[in-house]
Amino acid sequence: MQSSELLPPDEIHLHITDDPAITDPDLLAKYEALLTAEERVRKDRFHFPRHRHQFLVARALLRTTLARYCPDVQPADWRFQANDYGRPYIAGAGAGLLDFNLSHTDGRIVLAVCRSPSPGVDIERTNPPDGFLDIADRFFAANEVSALNTLPAAEQESRFFALWTMKEAYIKARGMGLSIPLQDFAITFGPAGPSIHFGDGGADDPRRWQLFMLEGGEEYALAVALPDAAPVRPRLFRTTPFLAVEPI
Repeated sequence: MQSSELLPPDEIHLHITDDPAITDPDLLAKYEALLTAEERVRKDRFHFPRHRHQFLVARALLRTTLARYCPDVQPADWRFQANDYGRPYIAGAGAGLLDFNLSHTDGRIVLAVCRSPSPGVDIERTNPPDGFLDIADRFFAANEVSALNTLPAAEQESRFFALWTMKEAYIKARGMGLSIPLQDFAITFGPAGPSIHFGDGGADDPRRWQLFMLEGGEEYALAVALPDAAPVRPRLFRTTPFLAVEPI
């Protein structure tokens, strides 16, 4: 039985977790107990302890949050597969009831969950890479680069990360990875919010996309893309698996 009261069809929920803050050994042991054998192998492949820790917390966040919305499926019982491009999806119990997307960056994890298929979410720590304008010139669409370069220098960094996260959210929602060239579509920002545009011969319809720039916290940029024409409202939560789910 799905809990539609917690997650109505017209909402997308974003659960934010700061993985470095979760250090309690007993809590981490509960997270470890949720992992499948394959997930434990994946965790152990990470070279650095902080990356193993983040993977563990992310899987616990995913499993406990899905179980919150579908309480008939226990956290340890969720199963996942990936498409040909590596996008994960729910397999087995709970399939078709929910869809999700995960994103993580240095110190923070975000899980997007909704009833609609194929959400995309991206969060980035806003530490600008060296030569970020050169990176934009190389990878962004021409009109994005032009708009970026016309901004005052003080605004270019925030616009760069807005474009970066929004484009990442879109390609994650499409589930095709970087097989979609970043130059083939453009994000613009107007009074009504962000919108997406495709070049001549583009294989997508901009009218079906909802795009959101959300408050990811100080030093973070957060974007969501959802291929659903019906209006959807985003809601944010501060979540610690097994302990707390608090609206932001």
